[in-house]
Amino acid sequence: MPQETRIALFLIGELVAALRANDPDAFKCWLSGGVQDLGKPVVEKLLLDWLAPFLIEAEKDRLIAWHLG
Repeated sequence: MPQETRIALFLIGELVAALRANDPDAFKCWLSGGVQDLGKPVVEKLLLDWLAPFLIEAEKDRLIAWHLG
């Protein structure tokens, strides 16, 4: 398995864990690290294609609220 794929899978797991723990600081930290390691286009694709389907509407709303501050 390519290193980039391993990083992406690990990142998704950590982002989901931060959401489940209701920890916006951890989410932002992992998101920032993912962008640094993988690049913004890759992380955006991961969020849209892989993370979004796992979230219920309340979690999506909470995530948007975190982003907006």
